[in-house]
Amino acid sequence: MFLYSIILIVMGSFSVVQTAINTRLNDYAKSPFLSSAVSFIIGGAFLAIILLFQGKNFLISWSIFTNNPWWLWTVGFSGAFSLCVNILLFPRLGSVQTAILPIVGQIIMGIFVDQFGLFYSPVKKLNLLKLVVLILVIVGMYCVVVISNRDKSSVVKTVKNKFFWQILGIIAGLAVGIQTAINGRAGIVLDSTVKASLVAFIMGAVTLLVISVIIHVPLITRVKDIKNGMRSQCWIITGGLLGSTYTFLSSWLVPKIGTGEVVVVSLFGQLLFSAVIDQLGLFEAKKIPINVIKASGLVIMFLGVICIRMI
Repeated sequence: MFLYSIILIVMGSFSVVQTAINTRLNDYAKSPFLSSAVSFIIGGAFLAIILLFQGKNFLISWSIFTNNPWWLWTVGFSGAFSLCVNILLFPRLGSVQTAILPIVGQIIMGIFVDQFGLFYSPVKKLNLLKLVVLILVIVGMYCVVVISNRDKSSVVKTVKNKFFWQILGIIAGLAVGIQTAINGRAGIVLDSTVKASLVAFIMGAVTLLVISVIIHVPLITRVKDIKNGMRSQCWIITGGLLGSTYTFLSSWLVPKIGTGEVVVVSLFGQLLFSAVIDQLGLFEAKKIPINVIKASGLVIMFLGVICIRMI
C-alpha cells in the first residue's frame, strides 16, 4: 500500500511537470496549439505501444459508432483546450495557480455532472454537506489566488488581465471535468480505458493540428525550431509522455485501490510539486515564493477535496 501511495504522489507531479515542460516547448513552437499537438502525438504513441502489448484491437466496430451518442467522440476536444490553457497560464500565474484553478473547475463540474447524471454517470444529488465542502475548496483557492498575492512585490500581481487568466483557468477545469466523465464512459464502451485515452489523444492531436493550419502556423519552420531546441533541452518533448503515463497508471491503480484514493493522493502530489516548482523556479519558471497564507490555502483545498471524495 505504501508503494501505491508513492506511485500516486509521483503521478500527481506528472500533470504539473507536464505543464512546465510544455510551456518550455512552446518557447520554440511559438504556438500553444502546436506545442499541445506535439504533446498529444507523443502521448498517443506511448498509449498505442501499451495497447499493443496488452494485445488489444486498435479498430473500433461501426456498431459502436452508431449505437452510442455523438458526444462520446468529443473526448479529445476538452483535453486539447485545457492543455493549451495551461501552457498560457503557467508563465503568467505560476505553477500553483495553474494547478489549483482547474482543480476548482473540475470539482464544480464533477458536482454538476453528479447532480444531473450527465454522460450516463450515476446520479448523486447535491446536499448541504457537499455544498459546505465546495465552499471550503473555494476559500482555499481564494487564500492562494487573492490573499497571498496582495504583496505589492508579487510577481503574479503585476500580470496584465490577471482576472481573465484566472477565470480561464477555472473554465479549463470545467472542460477537464467534462472530459473525465466522457472518458469514463468511453472506457466502458470500448472495454479499455487505455484505448479510450488513445482515442482522446488522437482526436486532440488532429484538432490542434487543424487549428494550427487554419491560423497559418508555419509548421515546418516550427518543427525545425523544436528540433534545434532539443539539442540543448532534449526533455522539452517529454510532456506528452508524462500525460499518457498518468493515464495508464490511473487505469492500472483504480481497480486495485479505488478511484477516490487515486484522485486524492495524486492530487496531493500535484499540489506539492506545483509549490516546489514555484518556490525553486524549476524548468526555468519564475520563482514565486510560497508564504504561510498560500500554504494554508493549499492545505484547505486538499482537505476539501478529501471531503468531496468521502461524501
